[in-house]
Amino acid sequence: MDSNEKMWSVKEVAYVLGVSRDSVSRLIRRGELKAVKLPRMGGRGANRIYRVPESAVDHFRTGNMT
Repeated sequence: MDSNEKMWSVKEVAYVLGVSRDSVSRLIRRGELKAVKLPRMGGRGANRIYRVPESAVDHFRTGNMT
């Protein structure tokens, strides 16, 4: 991962992959999609904030083509 690499939100990744945000979160938790977990910023609930490097999205897309 390059320090200048674009980081995508879970919502953006879900749109690009054509799946739900829950599916992207599941892929991240299972380790099938690399992501960076950011610290919580107050509020209620789990407030998990992930950012996915563009290279991880590209790798996932090319590795899961059928």
